[in-house]
Amino acid sequence: MKQHLKKLVYGNTDPRKGTKVHVISHFKKIENVWNSSQYYDFGIERITRLFLVVSKVFFPGIYIDYLSRNSTYQHRKITGEFYIIFKTVMPFLMLYYSLWHEHWLFVINIYLLIETFLYIFHKIFLPEHNHYKTHNRSLILLFFNFIEVIASFGVVYAAGNYLNRPVDNWADALYFSFITGATIGYGDYHPVNEAGKLLVMLQIISTLSFLILFFNFFAPRVQDTGFVDLDK
Repeated sequence: MKQHLKKLVYGNTDPRKGTKVHVISHFKKIENVWNSSQYYDFGIERITRLFLVVSKVFFPGIYIDYLSRNSTYQHRKITGEFYIIFKTVMPFLMLYYSLWHEHWLFVINIYLLIETFLYIFHKIFLPEHNHYKTHNRSLILLFFNFIEVIASFGVVYAAGNYLNRPVDNWADALYFSFITGATIGYGDYHPVNEAGKLLVMLQIISTLSFLILFFNFFAPRVQDTGFVDLDK
């Protein structure tokens, strides 16, 4: 059974003998951005890049990657994938079991949602993507990120009184979050107070950031650096 699971996840690659790459520490990346060694930037663009690269220090993603730094490239990437899947599944479980009033879970949901937000903007302004080797993988992970954002906002809508009708079950919360994230908006649910309107606008901004990332990150474009980082 264990061998079949390895085959399912790793394919024909032996996880013990896969490709190993030199891991650049995150503090080295902060130093690179500070010294402008890989980006010709200034002004608000430079400040944005510095903010994004420093902000990752406050979230668990880079530390999970650090713990697997001595593993093969494939194992490190799969470890990161499991973390993304965990972040995607968690808000769905909170919705299904009506756990949005559990304050500690709600705080964790917001915390991980902020990490994903910053991750998307990090990918826009600090591209570290190899278009030729990991295009499909990154596209799949981007889809998981989008679904995570939809479900996480669903938890937020369910936990408060923001809409014209009460959201008292997982389906309604997920439904409103999805039509908002997809910018459809049928009108059956709509925000009725300032907090609700701000939440809806914030979620639409997240959708726009995903679209910007898709066209900027996956479409052919001229990059401001020839640096390719296999570390992330």
